[in-house]
Amino acid sequence: RVSLMRVVVLMSTYNGERYVEEQLRSILDQLPERGHIQVRDDGSTDATVARIQAFGDERITLKCGANLGFARSFLTLMADAPDDADMYMLSDQDDVWLPEKIARAWLQLKDRLDEPVLYCSRMQLVDVNLKPIELSINWPRPPSFENALTENIVTGCTAAFTRAVRRLALAKTDTSLIHFHDWWLYLVTAAFGRVVFDPQPTILYRQHDGNAIGMGAGFRRYWTILKFILKTSWVKIMFDQLHAFSYAHSGSLDSEHMQQMNSMFYPRRWQSAVALIFSSRLHRQSLSGEVLFRTLLLVELVRSLPPISFFNGSRI
Repeated sequence: RVSLMRVVVLMSTYNGERYVEEQLRSILDQLPERGHIQVRDDGSTDATVARIQAFGDERITLKCGANLGFARSFLTLMADAPDDADMYMLSDQDDVWLPEKIARAWLQLKDRLDEPVLYCSRMQLVDVNLKPIELSINWPRPPSFENALTENIVTGCTAAFTRAVRRLALAKTDTSLIHFHDWWLYLVTAAFGRVVFDPQPTILYRQHDGNAIGMGAGFRRYWTILKFILKTSWVKIMFDQLHAFSYAHSGSLDSEHMQQMNSMFYPRRWQSAVALIFSSRLHRQSLSGEVLFRTLLLVELVRSLPPISFFNGSRI
């Protein structure tokens, strides 16, 4: 029964005074009797903390910390969460949970509480006033470890997972190498457990200028990625995560998953990039995603090469 289930909702906040009250209400309205919301404020300078405290609800625990960035903040929340919850869920500060979101996630996890199971869903993208824009991507291929090596299909604010996933995500993890906590959850669960993607939207995913990485659907999604890549080394992010995963879990991988990881993870990143650019395998969910993936690898490869002098024929 949902009412007897102990769920812990982990929310990281940062300067979210405008929307955090609406989000908290949407969660509290469906929180089971034994449910709890654990908030970590990531160094807000606005009225976010005061607005959370104003709820005066014993189901909400608030802890304030230094600014770590969204990935490390969520990993800190996971580490500080109680060990005995039946289900853990992640929440952003500016969305709205649709009714039955908790119940839908619980339906997928309740019979596998001792196994690594990660649930995620589609989203209804909305504007700042919650007016519908479009639905997020309905992924055409099932979740897999090979896909998780190069692409994230788990949007953190839709995620729910078991104790076993939490243990895997925190085991020997170097948080400085994890740039996206939700991608990390996808990777470790796909390697050792089961990832469930729900094609029915469970949240109103608010799009606004303050989104950390506001992924939309269609062209907007790829434009957002490209803008992010212009200021961040995406290949470094991917290989940092692979390095962290290899250190923490390579000794436990089966032979098939080890082979898949070794086909990507070479000691030097440029060798890995070349191999992936010319690989015949499809790593991403769609052809457009695969083209983008290989284009980004090529851009990063060119970036990494030293400049060429056309005056003396030597590199400088």
